[in-house]
Amino acid sequence: MLQASVALLGALFTVGVCYAAGSLTLQGLNLRLRPAEHFPLGMILGASVAHLGVFALLILNLGYKQVVIGVGTLTILAAVWRRPWLATLSAKDGSPRLPLALKLALGAVFLLFTNLYIFEAWKPEDSADGASYHLGLVARYLREHGMHKIVTNFYALISSGVDLLFVPAFAIGRHSAAALVHFAFAMVLALAIFAYGRRIGKPWVGAAAALFVYLAPVVGIAGTSAYNDVAVAAIVFAVFYWLEIWDAERTTGALVALGLIAGYALAAKYTAFVMLPYALGFVAWKQRRWKPVLIVAVCAAVMIAPWVARNWIWYENPVAPFANKVFRNPYVHAMFEQDYTEYLHRYGIQNLWTLPWQVTMRGDKTQGLLGPLFLAAPLALASLRSREGRRLLLPGLLLLAVYPANVGTRFLIPCLPFFSLGMALAISWPPALMALVAFHAITSWPSMIARWAPPYAWHLSGRIPYKAALREIPQDRYLHDRDYQYRAVRMIQHYVPEGERVLALSGLPDSYTSHEILVSFQSAFNEVATDILNMGWEDLITPTAALEFRFPTQTARRIRVVETAAAEKKEQWSVHELRFFANGTEIERKQEWRLRAWPNPWDVQMAFDNSPATRWRTWETALPGDYLDVDFGRDQQVDEVRIETSRDQSTVRLRAEMMDPQGRWITLSDKPVELDSHWPGSIRRAVTHELRLRKVNYLIVEDNDWGAMEFAKDPESWDFRIVARQDSATLYRVMQP
Repeated sequence: MLQASVALLGALFTVGVCYAAGSLTLQGLNLRLRPAEHFPLGMILGASVAHLGVFALLILNLGYKQVVIGVGTLTILAAVWRRPWLATLSAKDGSPRLPLALKLALGAVFLLFTNLYIFEAWKPEDSADGASYHLGLVARYLREHGMHKIVTNFYALISSGVDLLFVPAFAIGRHSAAALVHFAFAMVLALAIFAYGRRIGKPWVGAAAALFVYLAPVVGIAGTSAYNDVAVAAIVFAVFYWLEIWDAERTTGALVALGLIAGYALAAKYTAFVMLPYALGFVAWKQRRWKPVLIVAVCAAVMIAPWVARNWIWYENPVAPFANKVFRNPYVHAMFEQDYTEYLHRYGIQNLWTLPWQVTMRGDKTQGLLGPLFLAAPLALASLRSREGRRLLLPGLLLLAVYPANVGTRFLIPCLPFFSLGMALAISWPPALMALVAFHAITSWPSMIARWAPPYAWHLSGRIPYKAALREIPQDRYLHDRDYQYRAVRMIQHYVPEGERVLALSGLPDSYTSHEILVSFQSAFNEVATDILNMGWEDLITPTAALEFRFPTQTARRIRVVETAAAEKKEQWSVHELRFFANGTEIERKQEWRLRAWPNPWDVQMAFDNSPATRWRTWETALPGDYLDVDFGRDQQVDEVRIETSRDQSTVRLRAEMMDPQGRWITLSDKPVELDSHWPGSIRRAVTHELRLRKVNYLIVEDNDWGAMEFAKDPESWDFRIVARQDSATLYRVMQP
């Protein structure tokens, strides 16, 4: 019970800090909101300010638990002293109110689901992304007392404005506190939608739309996990709301608040960037003067600039981990970005015309459900007949326009407030809205979802986890009994010495271990390490082929091998070793050689290291002009260029060239002879050596991972030792020679 109480305290503390920061900001901007608006809009505004404060503490290496809590406490005390909410809460609100019967009925539905949600958020965090990178990075920031350059997890490169709010919560109450903070955003979103209904004089519309969103199954499961999707929905709706407030009042303070929230939207999630041009365009259209637009832009930049600057300085890419072909860097491979974004565009769905049915009724492929009510979402178009409907649907459609970037159901959550309000406005008649709320509540209750949705659709289980939430079932036992991956990370925590990192071929909930988990696909470093590991068992990628370019003896200072055709089917060009010969003798490699490569210059040394376990790769589809280039530093006689490579390249076409004294590239040969090649030593021992060089001394493999059987049947041939085994996961030690 103590652990549960501390988790709740951590969440309440964080929400209190956000509301205090927001209230003080509203007071400083001389903004007075309506009573129903003050808490939801104040908290979201405060969240933007608080996230910036946490960012500053982490960048300055002040991310100590005591410092984070101390700064938050001072913020709350300042608000208690200044009492910025008193003027608003004591103000008269002339907006219409819900009839008592309607208020009781809708309130009962809200409380019923809130009772379910709060215990789901309160129980030990076991969501896939929440227990891994969302809280894994938060835990690491707190362990290291700061935000440092992380090159082994591409999620660390993404702006994480919501996740930083988990830092104070996690510092106090660990995982559940963070999930409860996200749940607070779900409640804030519902309150903001309801407040908007009151602002436009139709509280029944606001109440129904709030429940349309709040009861949606994907909102229930995502909003009670340590994710950020529901918080992002609250933020983008707040941008819209502040535009409405500014349009009604035309104050500079409203412009400042608008700019801060619009910038925070992008800092929270890249796909929410559309709210910033929308806000700028709306202000420009309404005022037709540059100064109000500039105020919004500058305030937005305050939120965005820290993330852009961090990524540019640390990762050489202001929009990392994307656009890696524009901002080339050694941290994320362009091929990974291509494969990753292609998957997010489809989620394995062959016919995208089935997406509406998938996200509403099935959810087994898109990871979540909106519920059958949202099959009626086109009804929102009928709200275009009203001014409010036209204003609502434009940002909703803008957010929908970026949805194809990731067709997971939860990426529709930011659209829901706008379309739900549009649907409610289109219907408007309270009895009909009440019937729809009842239908949505019944079909969205977890035990009912199981009757109409596939068994693997992502939604809440239906049984309210009181005992787990209150820790009558201890957290470790609860997670141990439910999640084999949790058991795997606890095995790592128990057997791996402190400071050692572990290469994992599959993702793990690394927030439950203090060790750095190198997930195979999450960075360029991890992908190279995994490629090296696979070299010991996958014959197709081992150096079993050689391409020899033979030509009359030439005196050359600089020679290169260049790709001459576009490869097919995303085929890469790879080279294990590039060698040069004269009169049948290999030219000895020297330190003064200057090595160049395109498009992956950072790994060029791998083609000159005499290791069969490493290879230089383009890490993107081979294109004409890709090259490996060697400057010998002096004139050198050469009559043969040999490439030792693998047999996984069928459409790569190469040419050997030399640079003449005038700086022109002259063809030496474009018809290489293909020969068989064989490495005399043990490639597996070479793999082990390369892993040790990269300080990868432990490996965790699940039975269904590629290569798992090869490691298991003869670990001695690799110089691996089995340290422990848990369920279907084996922990190996990479032995020293």
